[in-house]
Amino acid sequence: MVEKTLTLPADLAHLEHLSAWIDEFCALNGIPDDTHYHLNVALEEVVINAIKHGQCPPSADAIRVTMTLEGGEIHITIDDTGRPFNPLEAPAPELGGDIAARPIGGLGIHLVRCLMGSLRYERRDGRNWLYLTKPVKGEAHAG
Repeated sequence: MVEKTLTLPADLAHLEHLSAWIDEFCALNGIPDDTHYHLNVALEEVVINAIKHGQCPPSADAIRVTMTLEGGEIHITIDDTGRPFNPLEAPAPELGGDIAARPIGGLGIHLVRCLMGSLRYERRDGRNWLYLTKPVKGEAHAG
């Protein structure tokens, strides 16, 4: 089992650290390019939502991301100090009709749902906890 944790302040300027951290995890573990891309899109979306909409206080440990590779799956835990928000309760976006007439918002959570294998949420200890899994296709290796 390979596990890595990243702690971020609630500041969009630190998104580059998230991307580099995901890149390093994927390179060290031989994660296929398509899975690597899905992780980048989904984790960036969740972290941006925590910063912009969750109103996390600007502490150094506002957001923690942990990834573990085990048994052909990547297990991800994202916890943040933002206001309570369960993304699993967000309604599915309206994807039909004229794009200009659609309400803004909801597509990011929809993307996360589509890109990850499973999602689970809980609120505890004054933090939001989002648990994601992503099956790894191809030849990933713990190394």
